[in-house]
Amino acid sequence: MNTWGLSTEGVTREQGLAALSDQQRAVLRCLARGLADHEIARVLAVSHPHVGLVVTEILRALNLRDRMAAVVFAHETGVIRLPVPGALG
Repeated sequence: MNTWGLSTEGVTREQGLAALSDQQRAVLRCLARGLADHEIARVLAVSHPHVGLVVTEILRALNLRDRMAAVVFAHETGVIRLPVPGALG
């Protein structure tokens, strides 16, 4: 799959989502909403270092190179759905 030039080589969207645990999907949703690690830790009631470990696991599981690629993946796979600006008129 190719996501805006951000490769998830060999991983389809369905495989990627299925490869993630519930906690990883929760962290991914928070990332996609723009939360920082300390905010994710507070929302999910886990430690700040634990969030960093989970983000690393997500990147590895989805074969993504950085957090921004994970955010794009989350939006494109429907993990999180945000309204398109101007579409609510």
